[in-house]
Amino acid sequence: AKFVASRPPAAMIHVFNCAKDACALPGKACVECGKVCSQINCKPCQDACSELGNAFQTFWDKPLSTYVVVKVLMASGMIYYCYSAMSTEAIKSCHAVKQGNWVEGETWLTIQMGFAIVHLIFAPYFQTRIWNKMLEKLKEGRVQLGPDNTVPAYVVHESFKEVFLYDLGVLFYAMIMAASFVWSVAGSNSMTGACDPGGNSGAAAYFGLCFFWLAVVYNFLYYFCGCCASSVQLSDPSIMRDYALVR
Repeated sequence: AKFVASRPPAAMIHVFNCAKDACALPGKACVECGKVCSQINCKPCQDACSELGNAFQTFWDKPLSTYVVVKVLMASGMIYYCYSAMSTEAIKSCHAVKQGNWVEGETWLTIQMGFAIVHLIFAPYFQTRIWNKMLEKLKEGRVQLGPDNTVPAYVVHESFKEVFLYDLGVLFYAMIMAASFVWSVAGSNSMTGACDPGGNSGAAAYFGLCFFWLAVVYNFLYYFCGCCASSVQLSDPSIMRDYALVR
């Protein structure tokens, strides 16, 4: 029997669509800017604005777009705090090993920044893998786009589960995330005093801990609760023109 996920309450759908439309406003502004440029015969500006606007709107059409934005912002903050701590003279003279720690402050911050870069890269990777899995299902003809150019919620949920369970990149990231959590716990206990100039080292450790708990809670809910996966409404159905028939 074909699995069909229950539909989220109608009120929540309107909330999600409203949030999506609000976040897509910059992309719509770029598209309109391209139209203005076409009136003054500025072809390069028109193409640049149109492509940027379409790319922005396409991003918000994809599942997990909010998750990606949150993780990118968190990773950027983590990189900022690591860099800020490493830029001070205090971190170079804190002598963490002499204080009984097993690694120097600069070394801990360098590796912590490396973890932040991995977190930054994985978020769009995970989203892209789920998006491609959805395209595969549409290409194979197992599902069709619904009314108003929507990808059904059960397709999004099934694609998420398949990528989560079988993608080697996700497995690799799970191991990196576990290592990042242990490293952040160690840093939160050892990067104190002179090794925590301006509180930047502690903030970097805190962000590392938050990455772990965000991934655990979000993926647990998304995997076991199909209602967390809403249908995806496409602002540009031509994206899937080669993969599915619009009803």
